[in-house]
Amino acid sequence: MQSLKYYHELIQKVDAFTDSVVSKYGYQLHCREGCSSCCILESVMPVELVSIAQWFAKQPESIRSIIKQGDTHFCMFLHNNRCIIYPIRPVICRTHGYPVFIHNSVDICPLNNNISFEPEYILNLENCNTMLAAINILFIKEVQIPALQTERINLRAFFQSSETDILSIVHTLK
Repeated sequence: MQSLKYYHELIQKVDAFTDSVVSKYGYQLHCREGCSSCCILESVMPVELVSIAQWFAKQPESIRSIIKQGDTHFCMFLHNNRCIIYPIRPVICRTHGYPVFIHNSVDICPLNNNISFEPEYILNLENCNTMLAAINILFIKEVQIPALQTERINLRAFFQSSETDILSIVHTLK
């Protein structure tokens, strides 16, 4: 699927950006393993759900149970203050905390406010979100799966549905 190829390319670009920020400012950044103050993910675009659902399908019942019973005040993938889907986390999770340009201003985690970032280390989140939305539109057209024919998917509702439904979607996407 072309959309998934584009999505993975976007993820690589976002990761390259965050790697460059960490390389330049890492010793000053508060964003690191164990910091979960921004972990409030509630929904994703269908194209982002693919990796998560495929990962979920391969997990033992113990991990599936953690997700289904996740904390209702934070992200359902946060367990013991760590992201259990970290390698496949969505774009928003990859950019949280880092300096982003959105709505004509720079936004950053308050814990990183004391850092003076050079312009090349500020991600244009509006451009990133526009690319993600375009990729998602293409994905929706390519898959033609009724449950994925929406702009965003509520994660709690999706993962609290029957595992048969989840696995059916995963199988259809292979």
